[in-house]
Amino acid sequence: MADLRVKKGSNKKHGSVSVTTIKSLPKELQVEIFAKVATRSIFDHCMIKLCCKEFLHAAEDDYVYRHASMENFALVPLPWFTGNKESSFLKRCRESGNSEILYREGMLQYFTSSRVELGLKNLKEAALEGHDDAKYVYCMLLMCGEDEGQRKQGFDLFCSLKESTSVIRCRKRVKSFVRSMWLKNKPNGKSSFCGSGTCDSERQKQLSKRWSSFEDKDGGISCQRCGADHELGFFCNMFGV
Repeated sequence: MADLRVKKGSNKKHGSVSVTTIKSLPKELQVEIFAKVATRSIFDHCMIKLCCKEFLHAAEDDYVYRHASMENFALVPLPWFTGNKESSFLKRCRESGNSEILYREGMLQYFTSSRVELGLKNLKEAALEGHDDAKYVYCMLLMCGEDEGQRKQGFDLFCSLKESTSVIRCRKRVKSFVRSMWLKNKPNGKSSFCGSGTCDSERQKQLSKRWSSFEDKDGGISCQRCGADHELGFFCNMFGV
């Protein structure tokens, strides 16, 4: 683990460097630093808590658990393979509003159980917290629905996601997650989102027949609504729809 010291500045008169330890920083700054650590390594987060009481107190802040990494935990945790310490850690992350936990639980609730409404609520909350994969799933589900207001909301969210990140990366991660689940519920289907008569409908028909051949392409469609239909095709195909 990195040396927990910060160089504050040099003393030209004596040619020395004064050093400030993280322990002497205000708790608010310690929490911010430890949250960055937890984002990258749960192991280092645990080691920090063993250093001293001050570090333990700061590292136990809800803000730290809200940003903790889930990289070392299975996408779909099996209760009989999850020890007490792991369960306690995941519970604390959940209570602190960790967006990755919200996303994973939302996926399981929506697609593998009868708690569809709760799953959609958790996916929405994770999306609002800035979780890209949750944004992808949430906007796709809204666009698959029948309510025109929600479809418009999903389309706007999809457009903002395309501007801020790679939809292809989100799609691949979500596809990997879907493969790890036993599916009970599926999206409503490939409902058309573009009703414009000016688009090349024949080209879109060809695209819809060959989704897999375009899976690594994120452009080439000038109409944003046709692009949304294109992505909905990928999303529904994940579930065999």
